[in-house]
Order: sequence, then C-alpha cells, then structure tokens
Amino acid sequence: MTIFSLLVGMAFAGVYDIYVSPMTFNSLQQNQQIVVNHDNEDPYYYTSIYARHAKRSNGSGGYQSLIMTDEVRVFSHKTIKYAYPYCDYDLEPLKCSVENGHYYVETHVTFNDNQMIVRATLYDKDATIINSSSRTDDMVIQWIRQQEVTIVETEGRMGKQTMTHYGKEELPLKWEIPYELLQKDVQQTLMGLWIGIKMD
Repeated sequence: MTIFSLLVGMAFAGVYDIYVSPMTFNSLQQNQQIVVNHDNEDPYYYTSIYARHAKRSNGSGGYQSLIMTDEVRVFSHKTIKYAYPYCDYDLEPLKCSVENGHYYVETHVTFNDNQMIVRATLYDKDATIINSSSRTDDMVIQWIRQQEVTIVETEGRMGKQTMTHYGKEELPLKWEIPYELLQKDVQQTLMGLWIGIKMD
C-alpha cells in the first residue's frame, strides 16, 4: 500500500455503528425430544470480531477493510442505550436503526423435526438487506435391518461346511440422530455475513 492510498483512505475514514439484536429461536417441531439451546448473545460477540473485515470504497476505485482506518462500534441490546438512548431497541430494532442511521444485524434459528437453519441478516441505514448468511444441519435417519440369521457349522468327511439360515424379516428399526446447534454454526454464519461484504 502506498502512502498516497493510505492518506486517501484516512480522508474517507468514518464511524460504522452496528446494532446486533439477541438471537431468536423459532420452533416448528412436533418432536419434543429435540432441544435447541444456545447463548443468544453469540451474534454480538462474532460481529465484534468479523465486522472489521467488511470492505468499503477507498476513494480511488478500490476497496479496503474497515479495520485499516475506520472506527467500528458494535452494540448489543445491553449497550445500545448508552449511544442511542431515545429509542426502544427491544421493541423495534429495525425502526430504531433507521431513525438513528446505523446498520442492524438480526439472527434467527428456525428448527423443525428434520432440519435446523441459522440465518443472519445485515440491514443498511435504509432498512435494505445488504447481505444474508445461513447454515443448516439435518437430522440423520438410519434404518436398521431386523432379521434373524442362524449360522450352523458342521465338519465331516467332506470338510468343514457352513449353513446360513435366514428367518422371517421384521420391519426395520428407525434410528434418528438429531441435529445440534453448535458454536461453529453461529460463528460460520456471522463470518459469512461479514467477510468480503462491501459497505458504502
């Protein structure tokens, strides 16, 4: 990077405020044996790490990471009141983000009996979606065959002989391995939301 491009980048430096609401969970399942539980503050944590890797125009036809010259401020539902005290972010986070002119990230986990989806969405200052990222995990179903098998070994003049008898085959057993919401699912979703995104 030349000194000139660094100075141009500093001239265009700005403050990027981002509000990250707590992760929400939407259960559409019938099977009550599947339990999804996770810290709803993880999107705030990962946005604090990855938002600085977003890119913006450097003023000379290229892009540079926000980490180079910009100030990136990430707020959670616990800290937003100190920067923007006159709006109810718990009730209307998108509306408050538009009124106060900053970015907004929402993360939803939706799960049914067969699949879990983690989706994060980034809105700009005009409530327009500028990026979205998601990860899925599916339930694994394996069928176990049920059939009685009898093996008889005999030894005679002809040598050793083996006879296999197959009994009546029963209906197979269904073995379900449920999906899991792991830390890496949330991390990869938020990393995919921020890495390489161009913000204007």
